[in-house]
Amino acid sequence: MTTAPEQADPVPPFRHHLRQALGKDRNPMARPLDSSRSRALVLAVLGIGLAVLGGAGAAAADFAVVRHQASVTAARLHQVQAAVLTPARRQSGAGSGGWRYAADAAWSYPAGQRTTGDVPVPGGTAAGTTVGIWVDDTGHSVAPPPGPAAVAAKAACLGLFLLGGLGVLVVASLGIRLDILDRRADLAWQHSWALLEPVWSGRASRDNRTG
Repeated sequence: MTTAPEQADPVPPFRHHLRQALGKDRNPMARPLDSSRSRALVLAVLGIGLAVLGGAGAAAADFAVVRHQASVTAARLHQVQAAVLTPARRQSGAGSGGWRYAADAAWSYPAGQRTTGDVPVPGGTAAGTTVGIWVDDTGHSVAPPPGPAAVAAKAACLGLFLLGGLGVLVVASLGIRLDILDRRADLAWQHSWALLEPVWSGRASRDNRTG
């Protein structure tokens, strides 16, 4: 009873291209163009990896800087309680939140100084409600410092933007390189066909006999 010979495990595609790129592929059918194509693919993978690291590094650095700036800003501001004087009214905000709500309110800051002004409030806030607001040293209402979620979102957007830009650049470069290699392969095939076709088809022998 005979048994079928065991088949070797197939080489993973990336390992195959890596071997070709390093010139370690012993396949006699491999062409220089195949090695060039493998080098382009390996460099593209490395480029994507560097883009991921660059995006992550930029996001981490931006998060640290913006978080520090937010903490410095928060140290100069003060959070006080304000009494809402009017019902919330809807406004067309310029921020990312789109529609926002505001109301007239009064608060005391610095101590003993009563200040009134327009402050942001949640929708549906009624007169007489107390809301927390941020003010500067003079008692004027100011925008709150960004919280951890906002800081993280900004850093993530920066990292994704950088990753996307570098990724598009790598993919575009790979596409251009592979297109050039495909054209070279096509020209090489046409040249080889022009040399071998007369011999393969027997046309060269017939031409020699009739010549």
